[in-house]
Amino acid sequence: MIAIILRTIRDRWKMLVAVTLIGMLTMLMYTSLFPSYQKILSQNQQLYSQMPEALRKAFNIDSFSFDTLEKFLNIEMYSLFWPVLMIILTLSLSGSSLAGEVERETIAQSLAQPVSRSRVYLAKFLAATKIFTVFNVLVNASVFPIAAAFKVSLIAGHFLCVAIMCELFGLALLGMGFAVSSFMSDKGKVTMTMGGLVLVMYVLNIVSSILTSLDKLKYASLFHYFNPNVSLIEGRYDTTSMSVFIALFIFGALIGWWRWTRRDIV
Repeated sequence: MIAIILRTIRDRWKMLVAVTLIGMLTMLMYTSLFPSYQKILSQNQQLYSQMPEALRKAFNIDSFSFDTLEKFLNIEMYSLFWPVLMIILTLSLSGSSLAGEVERETIAQSLAQPVSRSRVYLAKFLAATKIFTVFNVLVNASVFPIAAAFKVSLIAGHFLCVAIMCELFGLALLGMGFAVSSFMSDKGKVTMTMGGLVLVMYVLNIVSSILTSLDKLKYASLFHYFNPNVSLIEGRYDTTSMSVFIALFIFGALIGWWRWTRRDIV
């Protein structure tokens, strides 16, 4: 099983390096520019505050004060760019790990190992989880040396909190992705299915913010539960969001395992 984990990580290391560098460079860009932008943005605070309330809710923006790095990164990075980057990585990992290997007919290498299908599935799931965790830790932790280099103050506990919520959000997506991937033999179909599902959840979150009569639709969207305002700005853990993410992670993993161990692969 360890051999399968190592082979999966080896096959995905280029993707890991690419998305990690993108995340770290983005963190470098925003953190280094924060001192200069702080004065400019504070002057335009009134302009930002005139943004419609529904739009602010859709992007999880509650405060337009730019006096701290946490508030600045919440708007510039964590409200949209960071979730998109996590979605891209988790969709790629889930699609490639099962359906992608069936499509390329390379799954035979894993099944030829003296291990059960359950262990093959577990190995690929653990490998994908480790890859995402390395990405999440490296990018979120990069803010500390970058902030120190540019003499920008931050609250370490708040960044730890948002990193944990990012991890759970990503793992929830990964669990859902593996569940979908276990039913298919085409990576492209997995990406389209999960991409469509994510898009629907994003639209539901926006619609529920705009139309008060449809406010309850937000509970069907993962974007409602991933709220950097709570974790990054307030440094507070939302137990409801954590429970939803963990439940989706476990449920998705179990559905994927059930289907993978029972389907015809060849």
